[in-house]
Amino acid sequence: MAKDPLLPKIPHSLQLGEIDYLKDEQHLFQLELKDENWVGLDTSQVYFQQTLLNKCLFSGSHFTRFECMDVIFNHCDLSNVEWIGGSFHRIIFKNCKLTGCNFAESTLRDCQFIDCMMDYCSFNYTTMKSVSFQENSLKDSEFSEVTWQHLFFYKNKLTGSTWFQTKLAGLNFSTCTFEQIILSKELLRGLTVNQEQAITIALGFGLLLDEPLSE
Repeated sequence: MAKDPLLPKIPHSLQLGEIDYLKDEQHLFQLELKDENWVGLDTSQVYFQQTLLNKCLFSGSHFTRFECMDVIFNHCDLSNVEWIGGSFHRIIFKNCKLTGCNFAESTLRDCQFIDCMMDYCSFNYTTMKSVSFQENSLKDSEFSEVTWQHLFFYKNKLTGSTWFQTKLAGLNFSTCTFEQIILSKELLRGLTVNQEQAITIALGFGLLLDEPLSE
């Protein structure tokens, strides 16, 4: 059974901040930031801690050795952001745009993705512990060679997503939707799906139905 992610530890009272530019090794601590424009940045060793970000723009930015703890991203545009090898602990992404975002080789612990646009997002080679995806669009996303514990999916759109060499036993896709999905056949045992999904997976592996599906 999936273990619910721990919530971010954020003080009730935060200092309102305004930061025009993120520089290398910058530490954002106990701030509330809104409408910041950090598009196309290339920074290293930035650290967000106990911070609330509302409607901030990060699209196309590249973060090297990024760390993030006890942070909420709300209605932020993070499309095509690269934070390969980043560290995320007690994080909530809510109503964010993460299209094409690259989390590859990152560590995610106690993280939640809620009602986000995440098509073409990459989680390849990530390590996840107590992570939940709720009502997101994850079309054509990548989850290959993911190491995980307590990983939860609820009402996500998974059409075209890829799961090569990722353990599927213990995952439950039954509330999600997909018309096509790419899985490692040898790791299918223990994956929970509904009847329609089971047929979709079987057809993807080349099985033929003797009778057409009933309407």
